[in-house]
Amino acid sequence: MTRAIGTTWIRRTSMGAALLALGAGAALLGASCNSGPCPGIDCPDPHAGTCPWRCAEPVWDGTSYSVDGFENRRVLVAWVGSPRDAPDCEASNYNHFRDYYQEPKSLDRCPRCVAEPRRGRRYARVELVKGDNCTDDVVIEPPSASEFVLPPHWDGSCVSQRTDVVPAPDDVDLGWGTAEYGLWDCDTSLSLEDVDALWGKIVRVCERTWPMDQYCAKIGTECIPVPAPGFRECLQYFGGDELQACPRSHPELVRAHSGVEGCTECDYDADGIESGTRTLTFYADEQCSQPIPSTDARGIGQCFDLPPGVFPRSVSATLTVESIAVCEPRGGEQEGELRPGGVAIFCCGPAA
Repeated sequence: MTRAIGTTWIRRTSMGAALLALGAGAALLGASCNSGPCPGIDCPDPHAGTCPWRCAEPVWDGTSYSVDGFENRRVLVAWVGSPRDAPDCEASNYNHFRDYYQEPKSLDRCPRCVAEPRRGRRYARVELVKGDNCTDDVVIEPPSASEFVLPPHWDGSCVSQRTDVVPAPDDVDLGWGTAEYGLWDCDTSLSLEDVDALWGKIVRVCERTWPMDQYCAKIGTECIPVPAPGFRECLQYFGGDELQACPRSHPELVRAHSGVEGCTECDYDADGIESGTRTLTFYADEQCSQPIPSTDARGIGQCFDLPPGVFPRSVSATLTVESIAVCEPRGGEQEGELRPGGVAIFCCGPAA
């Protein structure tokens, strides 16, 4: 089990969640409070602090929280509006999943492709591990002793919020940094000007869950950041039958197209490669003012041996970019009849 440090866990009550809690409570009648989630304040769940944000709304149709075509473990958040007003996912503490589109205008051309160089692979996760060292062939198995709650595309500034196992060990042996996923040197997207000319609305879909959560998982859902204003919590429909109506827990139906069909996929050609370095510094205090000596045992900013008897309270990163690629977009050419692409179906709650 784990606990959140340096944060307030936000609990939300809904009819679906209430039914889940009541069901869990009934199943636990006569059992100890530590055996699972329970609905009363007199019976606190020891896992309640393992989510640094809040539990996503579980799907519920009024009688059951098992609804065909929906999966609680694939929760998303979405923003719907003008392409020119679309917010950035990272600014809302989420990662960008993909964009969909509504209200096609005159689909008379393919949207142009844009390619921009990546400016360094930053850290996506920083974990603290007990009972290992960097000279061995370390395999990080969940849960680790602790993990820092990093913002998306972390710039390396001081972070002290973390989630610890419960009971937490007195010390840890190493720090492990996982870089952002992806080996490509360029990021591709569609021209905002063209998207705005072709579609009336964009559906910007973002995602993020907490890997060390053990509380939300008990009720079959995910730990997610609180959606920013304008975003709504959604579940995508993957059923084989035509969806007649959204479940009561996520009543708003959102249909959106994947893009303009008849266009080649966006890609890029790169001249040169992105290269740079990254390293972590761990601290004994929460203000990143008392550095702990550590050894970058592999020299690649991944595994850091820590001295005996320490448990870092904060972390920062130093990131350098030595070179970036020159990116040339390709794709976005017409190869067939232009028409709205396939439809994705989401069922969502109200906008925050």
